[in-house]
Amino acid sequence: MIDKGEKIPFKERLEINKRHVREFFYDLKGRLKGKGVLAACLCVVLLVGAIFVQNSRMIDSMNKILNQAEGSFHEIYDDSKVIAAYKSGDSSHLDEKDTFVLEKMTQVIDEIITDDMSDYDKEKAVYDWQHRWVSYGDEGLNPIASSADNYTPYGVLRSHRAICVGNATTFKLFMDALDIPCKIIHSTEQGEHAWNVVQLDGDWYHVDVTFDGGTGQNAGYAYFNVPDSVKDDGSWPWDHSEIPAANGTKYCYMLNNASECENLYQIPAAIKDAVDQGSSYVAVILKDRTDFSRSVAEFISNSMYIDNGSIFFSNTYSLGGKIVYIFEISRWNEGGGEDIPPEVSSKLSEIIGELNSGADQWGDEDFYETEDTYELTRGYK
Repeated sequence: MIDKGEKIPFKERLEINKRHVREFFYDLKGRLKGKGVLAACLCVVLLVGAIFVQNSRMIDSMNKILNQAEGSFHEIYDDSKVIAAYKSGDSSHLDEKDTFVLEKMTQVIDEIITDDMSDYDKEKAVYDWQHRWVSYGDEGLNPIASSADNYTPYGVLRSHRAICVGNATTFKLFMDALDIPCKIIHSTEQGEHAWNVVQLDGDWYHVDVTFDGGTGQNAGYAYFNVPDSVKDDGSWPWDHSEIPAANGTKYCYMLNNASECENLYQIPAAIKDAVDQGSSYVAVILKDRTDFSRSVAEFISNSMYIDNGSIFFSNTYSLGGKIVYIFEISRWNEGGGEDIPPEVSSKLSEIIGELNSGADQWGDEDFYETEDTYELTRGYK
C-alpha cells in the first residue's frame, strides 16, 4: 500500500513481482490455447522476462516520484473534541467536519455494538466494519469527498476510502469512543505507514487494518491483535520507547484460530479447508513436528492446486509458547474492494478476450491439452 512519501520496501517488491507473475499465467491460459509445448515454453521465457523488466521499471518510476515527496507526511487527526462531544452529548462547539464525524461514528456504533459485548468483541466488530466498508486508495469513484481527506476520519467515513493514516486515525476514533486504550504508530523512518496498538486486559496488541491481507469483504486478520514479534519485521520501524511493548497473545487472532494438526500429513487438509472458506492464509500448529522443515512446507504448498491462484509458505512465529506456521493463499482476482460477482467477471472476460485476441485466434482446444504444458504452468508458483 503506497501513501504519499512512502518508498516501496524490498519485501513489497517481491510481492509485486509475484502478483504480476500470477496475473501473467492467468492471461497465458487463454493465449496458448491450441499451441504446442515448444510454443508454450517460448512464450513463458519471453513473457516472464518482459514482466520483470516492466515491473522493475514501474517500481523505479514510482520510487522516483515518491522520493520527491519525502519529508511530507500526513498530520495525525486529533479526535479529542469529537470524543468529548460523544460522551457529553454536547456537539455545539464542533465544526462542520467534526459534526459529521460524530454523527457517522455514532450511527456505526449503534449498528454494530451491543451492551453485552466484551472489549475484544467491540474491537473486532469495529475492525470487521472498517475492513468491509473502507477501501484502500487515495482516489475513489465517490465524488462527494476529496481524496485530500483520506487520511482523516472525515474523509474515511464520508467516502469510504483511506490510506494507512486514515485507517489508523479512524480505528482509534472508535476505540476512544468505546473506552478501549489505543495508540497510533506513525512510522516515517523508511517512508510513511501508520497502524494501531490496543490494550485488552492489560496487554497491548498491534492492529493494522491496512495490511489485513483479506480478499474483498473477507477479512484476513493477518495483523489483527499480534505481538511485537510478528509486527516487527523491519519493514516499518517505530520508536519502542514511545510505544508500550505489545506482548499479548490471549486475543491474538492468528494464534486462536490456528488449525491444530497431529503431524505434517494433516497440513494439506487444513490448507484445503482454508481455500474452500475463501481465507487468504491458514495458520497451522503441529503437535508432532517430526520431519517437518521449510522444504517440506514448500513441497506441500507447491504441490497443492488452487484453480484461481497459488499457495506458498510464508512465516513461522512463536506465539504463546506454540510454534505457528503460516501458509498464504493468493488468488489471481485479488484486488481489494468489493468482490466481483462470478457471472459479471465471466461475461467481462469473454468480451475482453474477444476484443484482445479474437474469438477463434487461439483455437478451441483446452489449454492444458498435454501433460507437459500442464506441468509447465502448474509448477510455476
